[in-house]
Amino acid sequence: MEIIKRKIALDTYRSKNPESLGQMTATTFNINVFFTQDADDMGIGTELPFISKGSKTLLPNNTDLLVDYTKLNEKLDKNGYKFEYMKGITPTILKNNEYLDIRYPDRTIEQYYINGFPVTGLTEDRLDEVTSYDKDNKFNPGFDIEKNDNAKDYKGSIFKEGTRVLTNNKLSPITYIINGDVEKPIKIKTDIKRGIYFYTTTATTRTISNGELGVTEIPYTEMYYNSEGFNETNSHLSATTKEEYLFGITSTPTVFSDLFIDRGRSTVIQSHMQLGEIRNMSDLINYGNGFYNL
Repeated sequence: MEIIKRKIALDTYRSKNPESLGQMTATTFNINVFFTQDADDMGIGTELPFISKGSKTLLPNNTDLLVDYTKLNEKLDKNGYKFEYMKGITPTILKNNEYLDIRYPDRTIEQYYINGFPVTGLTEDRLDEVTSYDKDNKFNPGFDIEKNDNAKDYKGSIFKEGTRVLTNNKLSPITYIINGDVEKPIKIKTDIKRGIYFYTTTATTRTISNGELGVTEIPYTEMYYNSEGFNETNSHLSATTKEEYLFGITSTPTVFSDLFIDRGRSTVIQSHMQLGEIRNMSDLINYGNGFYNL
């Protein structure tokens, strides 16, 4: 492990106000951390469908799936490696309900699914995304800046999607939704459905530190989102197979099928070569002492 020390000049983070001169105004500092590693990447793998031991559905003649480790055992034995399974010993796997993500041989993919849960945090406001063209009422509750009556969520369920202001008390506070379910009344913080919900108030500000802008005051904004969790749309169970020719290759090979050959002013075809020597009608008439019949 390498210890890297950095010094931060605090002048830009201290108050210049005579009443609070020298007091720290920043509550957080952004420090870029650069990670490096010198280990060789094994490369990408080839994903294959997971077939449990004894499966008959994907095998011809409904035969049992038995793995032949003969060649692997010979190679391991040749290199001096010994494992219990080589002696026919089957280890006993102790299951622990506290670690549900452990890969057990007889587990199905459904057992890895986890329901979504609320995600909250502080962020910058997104008022620009719910601002309308009405100069007298830019933040009009119930007016959809964007809408889609046949939107689909990750489960394929159809719902009415919209980006709109929910409530507005002269921006102190204002609640709004982006790409959320607008079909039913929504109570921010308690009835989180699809989309991202925001609670912004200009009466309260929050101090942030930005490397380019320095110390900045922004409206206090809370964000609420209901995550999807792990489900059939973002999880799969498969074997990771390493192919020898892909060892060390960290990205999928790209094939460039477009080919353009520039042969200059003429090609190797004789007639084209002849025309390449002709510049005007006089050259065409006199070429080859009357080669062309005009």
